[in-house]
Amino acid sequence: MFRRHIPLALAGAALIPAMARAQAPMGSANPQAGTAPSRMAGMSPDQLALQTHEAGSFSLMTARIGVEKATNPDVKRFANFEVTEQEGVAQAMKLAGHNFPDHAPAGEKAQALQKLQAASGAEFDRMFLQVQEQGHQELLSLTTALMNSTAPAPDKITALLANGQIKEHLILIGQMMGRR
Repeated sequence: MFRRHIPLALAGAALIPAMARAQAPMGSANPQAGTAPSRMAGMSPDQLALQTHEAGSFSLMTARIGVEKATNPDVKRFANFEVTEQEGVAQAMKLAGHNFPDHAPAGEKAQALQKLQAASGAEFDRMFLQVQEQGHQELLSLTTALMNSTAPAPDKITALLANGQIKEHLILIGQMMGRR
């Protein structure tokens, strides 16, 4: 029964970045990991959608590095899952007729990418999990804020589906880091 809802959710996911790119102001600040969704209440749904798209793009970039460089089999498996998930959303967007430019991270995120590229072995695995945890915390805040916003139903559906997956990923990351 829920399989029938997946195309609708994926179509909704395709709408988020299109609306955000069309209406969000350039240079708007991205929330940091751990920013409470209530602190994002003043942001427009379009701004939230754009920032969610950009955070997902960063997660994909770091996951691709993880697929190549992770040495722990669980970390490598997680990186593969993250790549598959993020590429699936991007493919759904393209199938819906959207073609978004690649997002180039700046500031701390650009530095994190450089550090990941330079690291190796167990140090890489530890750093990768930290970056993924921070990114997933940011995505959790953004999707929660989007669900609580005045966004159109397709945006809220997409945020709702992503939110549950993000929570699962945070549990997996915690387990791999030995905290759960």
